[in-house]
Amino acid sequence: MNLKLIIFLPILEIIAFILFGDLFGFFPAIFFILITGFFGLYLLKTGLNIKEITETPENWIYKKIAGILLLIPGFITDVLGLILLFKSFRSFISRYVPEDLKKNMHKKYKKNTNEITDIEYRDLDE
Repeated sequence: MNLKLIIFLPILEIIAFILFGDLFGFFPAIFFILITGFFGLYLLKTGLNIKEITETPENWIYKKIAGILLLIPGFITDVLGLILLFKSFRSFISRYVPEDLKKNMHKKYKKNTNEITDIEYRDLDE
């Protein structure tokens, strides 16, 4: 299944690009791919510090996956990435995520408590 997806996804992306280009034109198609790529990069760049997560880890991971999908050039991956940004679709997809993965995801999550850890160090090069 995974090998078929790896082989057929680029073919489907090319077909989708040709259809979108025929419908809207070449330059709007390129513009759409570039804009979604920059938006995906923005999603990946913002909130990369896990200690500063202000939402559930599940939603945070879905946004990062959406950013990766938007960063990959192509219309099918862009549509999948945009779908993952909507909470209603995320809750629909969450039903199909295995329960043990969800439990592990919440187990490692710790809210930012703004605790200061006092440490001492010395430079060994001196």
